[in-house]
Amino acid sequence: MIGYIRLSLAIAVLLSHVGVTVNGLNPGVISVVIFYMLAGGVVAHIYNDVLPEGRDKLFRFYKDRCLRIFPLYFYTVFLTLTFLLISSYGTPSYSLSALLHNALIIPLNYYMVIESTILTQPSWNLIPPAWSLGTELQAYILLPFALKYRRFRITIVMVSLLIYMAANLSYIHTDYFGYRLLPGVLFIFILGASLREYNKNKSYWFSIGSFVIASITYLGIMYQQVLPQAYAQETLIGLIIGIPLLTVANDINIKIPYNKQVGILSYGIFLTHFLAIWFIDYCELMIPSGLTYYLAVFALAVLISKPGISLIERRVSKARMQATKQVTS
Repeated sequence: MIGYIRLSLAIAVLLSHVGVTVNGLNPGVISVVIFYMLAGGVVAHIYNDVLPEGRDKLFRFYKDRCLRIFPLYFYTVFLTLTFLLISSYGTPSYSLSALLHNALIIPLNYYMVIESTILTQPSWNLIPPAWSLGTELQAYILLPFALKYRRFRITIVMVSLLIYMAANLSYIHTDYFGYRLLPGVLFIFILGASLREYNKNKSYWFSIGSFVIASITYLGIMYQQVLPQAYAQETLIGLIIGIPLLTVANDINIKIPYNKQVGILSYGIFLTHFLAIWFIDYCELMIPSGLTYYLAVFALAVLISKPGISLIERRVSKARMQATKQVTS
């Protein structure tokens, strides 16, 4: 089931980048928040349930996460660079520092203060949504310690919540600290990990309590009309939708056909849909609006992703199985 949830979230991100909104809200932001929670749940599963105990456990975890993130990412980077070199789409500028930041991913999370831009019209890096992968990779560094040390987990959750609320109340930059940078969203990853752990033990009070708190917070600050900044509503809605959705998904053991394959495809669509948008725009294939256009972007993103999944992801999965002694997602 998780694979199909991932696909739905990736499609929502794609739609947000072709200008689709829902009642004025950005569905991509809501999806990214749920992706954060999913990532936290995956960490809890791998670190607590899959990896064997040992001195190299942490190393094996980091290896697994790098093998999950980087191969398909580099495949998309290669295709994007090839397209830009041939077409000069967006008047690209190839500086060494920008290329290095794109290769490392984590610096992309700090696009507001470092040079990561390749395209200049508009000003974007090679894979625009990859800034969230930078957030995710940083979370992967910290989450094993949060799972192992309870006091550390409680401390960083409280600090992250305070930063998130300060951002949503406009005391600090709402977009940066309430959505993009790790300090303001780390609690969302840990929430996802906690949902996984409590659901595994059939203890649903945590899910219910988290959902009630998120809902009351949203209703209260909306009543006070103190959510004027971009994406403040979407992040809270992401929590309100994501908590029950993942609670149900974590609790269902039904095997759904092609769940794993769909999950891998969702990552490919997430990475390649901007390349699909740029290619259609460069070739002037159609007007960039309407259902036909949205379907064309989706279909082209799938088409671009499939060779990378077939040629790279399958081989990488074997290495991940050796690292964890079990297939993970």
